[in-house]
This record gives sequence, C-alpha cells and structure tokens, in this order.
Amino acid sequence: MKIQGFVLLILAAFQAHALKLSDYSPYDYKVYFTNPVCDEYTYETPIVANDGTVLLGKPKNVYCKGADFEKNSIRENTPHYQLLKLIDDQKVSSLFLTFLSFSNDEVAEELCDAIKRNVAVTFIIDSNSEQRPSSRAALDKVSECRPEGLKEGEVANLPKTYFRGNVDGIGYAHNKVIIAEYHDSEQVKLVYGSANMSSGTTLHHENWHFVTTNKNTFLAQSHKCLEQAMIESGNSRREYKKTFTSCRKKIQTPEEEDIKMLVVPSDGKAAMKKIVDNMAASVSADVAVHRFTHPDLVKAMSEASKAGKRVRMVADDDIYWTGKRRTRTGSNVFMEFTNTMKVANAGVDVRYMESNQNHRLLHHNKYIIFNFADGSGAVHAGAGNFTKAAFSKNMENYYFITIPEVVETFRAQYEFKFNELATPYAKMPTQYVMP
Repeated sequence: MKIQGFVLLILAAFQAHALKLSDYSPYDYKVYFTNPVCDEYTYETPIVANDGTVLLGKPKNVYCKGADFEKNSIRENTPHYQLLKLIDDQKVSSLFLTFLSFSNDEVAEELCDAIKRNVAVTFIIDSNSEQRPSSRAALDKVSECRPEGLKEGEVANLPKTYFRGNVDGIGYAHNKVIIAEYHDSEQVKLVYGSANMSSGTTLHHENWHFVTTNKNTFLAQSHKCLEQAMIESGNSRREYKKTFTSCRKKIQTPEEEDIKMLVVPSDGKAAMKKIVDNMAASVSADVAVHRFTHPDLVKAMSEASKAGKRVRMVADDDIYWTGKRRTRTGSNVFMEFTNTMKVANAGVDVRYMESNQNHRLLHHNKYIIFNFADGSGAVHAGAGNFTKAAFSKNMENYYFITIPEVVETFRAQYEFKFNELATPYAKMPTQYVMP
C-alpha cells in the first residue's frame, strides 16, 4: 500500500508539470476516417456537367448505398470496427455515450452484450427522439438489457438512458462523446468526432478520434464534467453552463497545451474566436463542412483568400443542390449556397462530395486545418457544424488540436478527399438525378 501511494505521488508530481497529452501514461491518439468503400453507381441516362462534360455516374467511394454497409462494417481501419472492439473489451468497466441520434443496430447489440457482463452503460440522445419510436429503437433495446451470471453480493449495473436538450434555452443535445473507464486502472479512452451513432460509423464521410489517456489529465476530467452536466443539467442552458463551468474550475491538473476542449454553450464565443484568429494567422487553411451558415467563418475565409492565402473547402453536395433547386435539400438551406458562392468569389477553391441525400448519407465532416509559416499546424474538429446555433445554444464539444501527428493525419486525409473524392463546381451535374 505504501509503495502504491509512493508511485501515485510521483505520478502526480510528474503530471502537475505535464504540458502535452503525450506526457501522460498511457497515451495513444488515433484518428479514423470512415472513407467508405462502395460500389460504383451509374445513371440510367448520362448527365451533363456544368462545363458540358458527360457524366456516366456518381464518383466511386463517395456516393454509397445501404447495401455497402456490410463490407465497410468489417474493415479493421474503420470507426465501426474500432467501436465494437472497444465495447467488447473485457477490461472496460463503464461506458458513457452521448449522441444526437442512435440507430446503429450492431453497436446496440454489442452494448447489450457489455451490459450482460455487468458493464455500467449510460446513454444520452437528443430529446427529439423521445416521441419517435423509429428514432429510439436502438436505445430501447439497450435500456432493456440486463446483467447475467452475477456472483453472490455483486451489484447489477442497470443501463441508464436519458433524453436531453431542446428546452429552457438549450438547443440540440449534439455532443458526440464516449468515455470508457477500466477495471483497476488509471486508463480512460475518449472517443469523439463528427459522427452520430448511425451510418456515421461506416457510410457517412466522418472523422472519429480514439484517445487513450490517463484519467487524471485535464482532458479526461473535462469530459467527466461534460458527462456530469449532461446528466444533471442537460435540460437548461443556464444550468448546463453553470454545472460544466463549476466542475471544470475545480480541476487541479494543468490544461494540456496541445489539445483544448471547448464546450458549447460555455465556450462558443471562444471557439469561434480561435477559428477566426487562426485563419488570420495561418498561411493556408483547409475547411470541411456539412452546414455552412456562420457569418464569422464566411468572413474569415473570404478575407484570408483575398489576402492571397490558399483556402480550400470541401462541402456536402446538398449545399450545391440548394442553389440549383432553389429549395432546402437534406439539412441544408439556400443561404448555405449563397455563403459558398461568397467564399468562392473571394477566391476559395470549393469542391463538393457527391454523397447520397436520398439515403441520408452525407459528407458530415466539420473541421478546419490551419497551416502556419513555420510548417506547424492546428486542427479545429468536433461535433458541431459551422452554424450560429452550434456556437451558442446547442450542446457541442469542439477540440483545438496542435498534436503534430494528428495534424499530419488530417492533412493527408484532406489531400485525398480534395484531390480524389471531391468534385469541382464545373464538373458537378446539372440535373438532380440519383443512380
């Protein structure tokens, strides 16, 4: 016992001066992009592009259908595979999950198996799903699972499910987080990114972060504050801010310098200021969007491009179709098309991912890569879209990351997406027709 206490004392003294997440043990940071592998889908009749090019079909591995799910669910380098692996880990003692929506049957089955092993599972989804049976089927399946084979005296960990958001000044419960804690261990695994617990694990175009760290890190403790705020105060904007901010202030560990967690509604203004300031400070920037309505981002991108910086953007093609069709397409509205035209006219190189709106399969990424004159970089990523609500009233979790290997991973992915998957305006189809 004395030896254990001494080790913990040494660890605490070391970690009190830690400046990087990698200074802690354990440490592992992996980013997984869905990058679905899909069949090639052709039009019944060839379509003409804006520049007159004849198009025979949608871009391969961009446009997907539900039939492509199975082959993507078994690929080891996908978020889906890694999620099932995490939930199945026999060393995991508890799982906290919060997502806007939950419709992934394979994840539900794996969570049920975990509950049978007496893993403590807590799941939160947006309250808009509460009155829609089709939107809560997976959650209800998990909530009905029970521990099996308990030993005498062992307490059963019954699953806990909550609906949050859309009341008393707070918007969507849009956080996307998993916190996995372990038996007899200081280790914790944090999972966050752009996706919901849906086809967002396989067929959407998404980014997922799997971070293994020590539960004494500022990052890990901040996530526990988010968990507390969502459970205790997730139905009031004022109370949510109060609970989260109060909890975070009590953390004694210094905040890591290479990753900052920014939580809305508490940190929305600070998060957008970081984006605007870094857009101005960078020599180039690469932007990926699903929604695109925040005026501060539109202005910052336009000003950077006009100043001679290389600014690129990849958007979901629903934004393009709102302009062509003059009506809402998917989740996107006409203003997003006009915003896209504003930045394009300012010199931003805009391309579109031709995903499948009819099947609600999306380019759902929302991140920005900032590149600086000294070769370093930074990434803004997380749950929220680039809308005013996402930086003011929704429950959102953002991250500002300067970890070099994470930045390089995003840079490589963006080059692949921009050059091999995305379509320039001139090559986009003129007719709203699906294969």
